Amino acid sequence: MSIFDITRHNSLRRGYEYYELKHVLNLHKINDLEYEAIVRNGENHEYQVRFNLKHLRKSTCTCPHADGRMIICKHKVAVFFQIFPQEAKIFKEEIDAQEKEAELLYQIHLRKQRERYEEVKAYVDQLPLETLKETLIGYIMAEHDEEDEFTDLY
Repeated sequence: MSIFDITRHNSLRRGYEYYELKHVLNLHKINDLEYEAIVRNGENHEYQVRFNLKHLRKSTCTCPHADGRMIICKHKVAVFFQIFPQEAKIFKEEIDAQEKEAELLYQIHLRKQRERYEEVKAYVDQLPLETLKETLIGYIMAEHDEEDEFTDLY
């Protein structure tokens, strides 16, 4: 099972940030399946991480979030990326691609929103002033009726 399958996305992202910021200190290999490291957080607290390559959930960390629990925290993720920098590179490329796609979708949304605004504006601009006033009054009254307790009774 991959670390990416059993770790919350937020922990993956934060762990990647810790890796990038070089918060993984004193990484050393204990044996073929285990590594040990110290990971410093943004407030200079240091946590002991023991990373088990075969059984990821048997990895340990002394942080409050993971201490005594079989979860993968950001500190464990940072150690994972330190052990496997090529995985960090792939993760970063995936995140960049997701962010690029999200930005593209947002730009499409903004363009559609501007187009809709121009359509509505063109329609409103051609309305006679009296029709515009009546329509606005009707809209305001409808909004007021939704808030009116009397109309809720009937």
